[in-house]
Amino acid sequence: MIWRFTAFSILLGLLTVAVACSKRGSGPPLVVEIPSGFSGNCVLDMGVHEAAPLPKDGDAYVIVVPRDGKVQTSTLLEKPRVTFKNGGDGQIWGFSQRVFTTGDGISIGGKIEFFVGTQKDFEAEQKKKNKSDRFFKVEVGVSGA
Repeated sequence: MIWRFTAFSILLGLLTVAVACSKRGSGPPLVVEIPSGFSGNCVLDMGVHEAAPLPKDGDAYVIVVPRDGKVQTSTLLEKPRVTFKNGGDGQIWGFSQRVFTTGDGISIGGKIEFFVGTQKDFEAEQKKKNKSDRFFKVEVGVSGA
């Protein structure tokens, strides 16, 4: 009986991992080329009407990260299969991708964000981003009278 429970638990765990992995990156391939010496945040804004479409190499879309790390494109990629070509020493941290939709589910834009650098630099950058107390301060003991 214990053997069946163990086998079932292992099978359930493998199935969960397989489903989770299949949800990520089911769309078109996207190659992100990071030049040597680049360090910092990179943001790809997608679905920007005035921006140029992403270039393609075969069936893969290609982005070359500029010095400021900001890219805008009219191309809108949903769940792309992202591959990084990192020309520098930094690692990729904090990768996230989002698609923005209207109330009835029509995709209107998206964003891919990540950080290139050391873990120490990434953590310092995250601390800068999470300083909400710079904008909202509660004043104690102040009355309107």
